[in-house]
Amino acid sequence: MKIKTPLLSAMLLIGILLFGSGSANAQDASMKSFLKPAVKEGGFKMDGYFLWCPSVIKVGDTYHMFCSRWPASVGMNGWTKYSECVRATSKNLYGPYKFEEVVLQKREGEWDNARIHNVKIMKIGSKYVIYYISSKMNTGYAYADKITGPWTRIDKPAVHVTNPAVVVKPDNTIYVIGRGETPDKLDIATAFTAPAFNGAYSILKGGTNVLPNNYELEDPTIWWANNQYNMLCNDWNGKATGLFKGGAQYYSKDGINYVLVSKEPVFTKTIEFDDKTTETFSRRERPFVYINEKNEATALLTTCLPKDGPARIIIQPIDNYYPKN
Repeated sequence: MKIKTPLLSAMLLIGILLFGSGSANAQDASMKSFLKPAVKEGGFKMDGYFLWCPSVIKVGDTYHMFCSRWPASVGMNGWTKYSECVRATSKNLYGPYKFEEVVLQKREGEWDNARIHNVKIMKIGSKYVIYYISSKMNTGYAYADKITGPWTRIDKPAVHVTNPAVVVKPDNTIYVIGRGETPDKLDIATAFTAPAFNGAYSILKGGTNVLPNNYELEDPTIWWANNQYNMLCNDWNGKATGLFKGGAQYYSKDGINYVLVSKEPVFTKTIEFDDKTTETFSRRERPFVYINEKNEATALLTTCLPKDGPARIIIQPIDNYYPKN
């Protein structure tokens, strides 16, 4: 369409200078344009093991990664029986990380007798808290006074959800989002709140999907910034981005109504490294976003499964992303 008057042309120019084009705004809102090449010699890997479900917390001058692992000898599906929680450390956020210890293993005769999986480490008040699942839709936690334990476990699941992601809100209440399931087997986003990590968890929105357009998800990671919930997850069935298990980013002001930031996936199965090489993985899952003291995202951790080897944790720097939604 032709602009017929100088006044309209000037108004259009001012609008672009002040607000940018629609595509530029969408790009600025998404984390994708803030991602840097992954650190080739960083991250965490262990010979003879699959590594999965990473999360990181900084204590003093040390970064502690908690993740799941199981022997490579039992194959990819070995997680269902052999997954355990381990801890590794590094002085650099991006690694490389060094294995320190096995933290939690399944317990016979208890609620967590199937496996220890989907681990997420948190600092909540004076306690360190590890959220994890055992059997499907059963999430519980263990807590300790020190990052090295000893860890006290609860006696029964706290939340009936899989893939838990947790936020401590500014008022110190707890918000959990995870993968629920409908009677017709849709993998929906289900949310809960609690007055404290050891309080009673209440389901929100009647347990219905908090994502728009009946989008599905797997493996959410969530953080609080810009007075809103910010979530990155795997796009189950590609409903939001068009890419199966691509990185889908959402935000919500109230925790029960989420908005898709962009249809363009934040990440794919292909990673560019800082040595200019690239690698395409058979699976790239379990995103975790590390947030600094300013609530800026500075690292994206993902589990990456090569075509010819066990999975490892790869860390991609983020250029101090803060949402602008």
